[in-house]
Amino acid sequence: MRPALLRLLKRPSAISVLDSLAATPTGIEQLESRYARLRCQSRCAHQGAVDDNVGGGSAVQGVETRQQTASDRRPFSFPIYEIEPSETDRYPISSTLTNQTSEKHDSKCPVKSLRLHPERLEFESDVGHCNDIGTRLVDRAENMNDFELWEELLKFRQRHYGDKGTQDIWEGLTVRLRGVRVPVNGERADFFWQNFVKLGLRRDLFLIDVMEYAMDLHRREGQSWPRLYESVVGGLLDRGLTKRALRWNKKFQASGLASPNDVLQVLLPVIRPTSLVESARDWYHVKAVRPSSLLRTFRLLCRSAEGHEIYGQVMSTLIAQGYGEGAISIHPFLVARNDHPKSRSEIQPLLDYARKYGFWDENKKLQEYAKKQFESKSKPTDTPGDVSENTKEHAPDGTPFKDDIGARLLATRALNFDMVLGGLKMLGVSAIGPRSLRELAVRAHGSQDILEKIKTLRQAGISIGDSVFARLVQKLASQNRDILLSDLLLSDQHPDVLEDKATQESLLISYYIARDVQQYNMALAILAELHPEDPDLLDIHFRKHIAASDLGAASKIVDELTLRGKPLSEDSLDFMAEKVLTPRRPNHRPNSPPGQPLDTKREVMFIFRILQRSVPLGGYVNPFFWKEMLKRLGMEGHWTELRECCLWLARQYGTRNSEFWATAPAGTPKGQDDRMLKLIFSPPMQTALVAWGFKSQVTSATAVKAICFHPTTNEPLIQWVRGLLLLRELEQAGLVLQKRVIVETTRHRLATLFGRFNLSHSRLNRVLRRQNPYRWQRVVGDILRAWGDPSFFGGLEKIEPTKLMNPGRTPSSLRRSAQTVWPRKRSRNDV
Repeated sequence: MRPALLRLLKRPSAISVLDSLAATPTGIEQLESRYARLRCQSRCAHQGAVDDNVGGGSAVQGVETRQQTASDRRPFSFPIYEIEPSETDRYPISSTLTNQTSEKHDSKCPVKSLRLHPERLEFESDVGHCNDIGTRLVDRAENMNDFELWEELLKFRQRHYGDKGTQDIWEGLTVRLRGVRVPVNGERADFFWQNFVKLGLRRDLFLIDVMEYAMDLHRREGQSWPRLYESVVGGLLDRGLTKRALRWNKKFQASGLASPNDVLQVLLPVIRPTSLVESARDWYHVKAVRPSSLLRTFRLLCRSAEGHEIYGQVMSTLIAQGYGEGAISIHPFLVARNDHPKSRSEIQPLLDYARKYGFWDENKKLQEYAKKQFESKSKPTDTPGDVSENTKEHAPDGTPFKDDIGARLLATRALNFDMVLGGLKMLGVSAIGPRSLRELAVRAHGSQDILEKIKTLRQAGISIGDSVFARLVQKLASQNRDILLSDLLLSDQHPDVLEDKATQESLLISYYIARDVQQYNMALAILAELHPEDPDLLDIHFRKHIAASDLGAASKIVDELTLRGKPLSEDSLDFMAEKVLTPRRPNHRPNSPPGQPLDTKREVMFIFRILQRSVPLGGYVNPFFWKEMLKRLGMEGHWTELRECCLWLARQYGTRNSEFWATAPAGTPKGQDDRMLKLIFSPPMQTALVAWGFKSQVTSATAVKAICFHPTTNEPLIQWVRGLLLLRELEQAGLVLQKRVIVETTRHRLATLFGRFNLSHSRLNRVLRRQNPYRWQRVVGDILRAWGDPSFFGGLEKIEPTKLMNPGRTPSSLRRSAQTVWPRKRSRNDV
C-alpha cells in the first residue's frame, strides 16, 4: 500500500490536487467528482502528447469538448500541468532489459527519468550481489562514477529496505564494482559516508568493512573523509559504547587517519552525560556520573594520541559548558603529557574559575603554574652591557665595603662630606647602604641638600641602593615633606625592618588604635612604598578598621572597592573572619566573650554583607566557611537571615534555571556551575536545614502566629516545615536534593514529637515534645503540602502511621539516651 501511495504522490496530477485542496477548501462530497474530471483531462492530455501522428486531432478535440461542456460550471482553482513525454514513457522497460535496449534509450543521464519510475529504480538499485553483471546502469563505464545516480539509488533503497538497502548499495560500490572510488569531499561525500557510518555504528561487522575501505583509500591516495573520526568515535561515545570507541580510536591513531589533535572533536560527546547530573535526583546516581568518571574516557582517548596540543580549546570548552570542576581535574593530566598553554589567554578562563569556585590550594597551584610558565618566558635576558651597568650601580667593585664603616665615616664631625666622598672614591666603593645614607641625610641641611648630595654620589659612580629606606628618603625629600622625613630619619626602626610588610601593617594598626598620628603617618608612607600596586591601601585600611572594631568604616572601604570593581583580598577575608566571629567548639554554640553580650546575628550578617559585595567581583570564599556561617545562624534560630543567605548563595553559585532566575533580583550574578552549591549544601547540611526548621518552640498560645507561607501557593503552613520549603526553593536553583536523607531526617523529627517515648539527650527536644500543640495528622499533612509530592513518605502515613513515626534508631542515639540520667524531680518537670 505504501509504494503505491508514493508512486501516486510523485505524479504531477497529484501536485495539482494538493494545490487545489490548499487553495480552496472542498467538501468531501465534491472531492470524488472533481478528482474524476482531473483524471479525465490529464489522461486526454497525455493521450494527445503520445499519439502525435495517429488520432492527435481527435484527442485534442475531445479535450476541448470537455472543457466547453464544463464551461458553465465553476472553473478549476488549480493549474493543470502538461506531462512531457520521455524516452522511457515511449519505451517501457521491463525487468528483463537487455544490454541493447539499455544502450538505445539510456545514453543520456538517467537520474531525472529514474525518479518517475519506481519499478525501474527497484531494478537498477538491486546491485547488492554479483548476479547479472552488466544489466544495470551502474555496470556501464560512463555511469560507474556517476554519484548523482548512486545517490538516487541509495535514497530509494533506504526508503524501501532500510539498513538492508544501505548495505546493498555498499556491496555494489565495493564488491560488484571494484573500481569505484567513493568521494571524500563535498556535500555528496558527506551524504554517503554519513549513511555508511551510521549503519556501521549499529553493526560492528559493517563498520569494519567501511573502515578497511577508508584505511586502504588513505594508504593509496593519502585522502580520507575529514569527519570520519568524529563520526565513528564520537558516535560510539554518544551511544555509550565506550570500549568500542577506545578500540577504534587506537586504530585511527595507528593508521594515520586521525591526527593527535582530532581527539578534541569528541570532547562534547564525552561531557554530554552532565545532563544526567542536572536531571538526577538520587544521590547514588549523581555519584555514578561524577566529573572524574566522565573525563576518564577522555583521558584514555588522549593516551592514544601522542603529541597533541589541545590545552586551550579543552579548557575553554569545559568551562563554557559549565564543567569547570572537570577543567581543574584535567589540567595536571594535560601538563604531564607536555601539553601546555601557549599563551596566558588560554589558561585565563581556568584561573578565573579557580579563583571564584575552586579550593584555596587549587587556586594557588594554578596561579603559581601560570606565573612560572609565562613570567619566566617573558622576562628579558640581560645583555652583557646591562649586567656590567647593573653591577656598577648596585654592587661594589673590589674590596667589600661594610655599611657600618660608611655610617661612622659620615657621622664623624671632623670629616666633611667632600672628604668622605674622596675617601670612598679612593677605596673604589661603588655603593653605600641605608645606614650610611641615614647619617648622610641627618647631617644634611634640608631636603634640597639631601638631593644634591645624592646627586653628587651618583656622579662619582656611587649608588645608594634600591632599598625601601633609600626610595623613601628620595621621595620625601623631593616632595618637601620635611616633618615626615625627619620622623623617618630619627626613627628607632632598623632600615631592614622597613622591608617587612607584616611588621609595618601591625605597627600601623597599633598606631591607629593608640591614636599616634605622627607614627601612623610614617607607617602609612612606608606601606605605600611597599605596595606600589595599591597606592590607596584599601585592603590594609579595611583590616585596620576590623582590628579596631570599627565595622562601619570597614564597610565603607568595601563600598569604595566595589565602586572600583575590585574584590577584597583573601588575607582581608581571613582576617575579618578571625577577628569578627566568636570562636566556637564543634557541635556547640559560640561562647560569649567575657563581659560582652554575644550577638551571633550581627557578626554573621556583617560578614555576609561584605561577602555579598566582594564575591561577585571575583573574591574567593571557602565553601566550608559558608557552611560555618549557616550553622551559626541555624543553631541560634535566626531563620529569616538563614533563608536570605541560602537563597543568595543559590543565585550566586547555582545553575541557570529560567524558572528560578525569573524571580531573582536584577543584577544577580550567575555562577558557571553548581560545584560550590553542592559543597555548601551537602547531605549533612540539607539534613540540618530540615532539623533547624523543626526546632522552634510552639505552644497552644503561639500556634496561631507560628505559621509560614508557601512561596508558590501562598498557603499557610505550620512553622516546622520551613526547612522543606527552603530546600524546594534551592532545588529550583539547581541544587540536587538528597531525598533519602531528607525523608529520614523528617521521620526522626516526627519520632521526637509523636514516637514512642525515649529520654532525649537534648533539652530542646524534650520541651518541643511536651509543648507540642499539633496532632500528627496536621504535621504530616503540612509536610506533604510543603514538599509538593504525596509520595514523600511512600504512603506510610496511610498504611502504617506507627511505623512512619518510629523509625529505627542509630546505635549512637541509643547510647546517648542510655547515658542520660536525670533526677526524679527534674524528670517530672522536663519530660
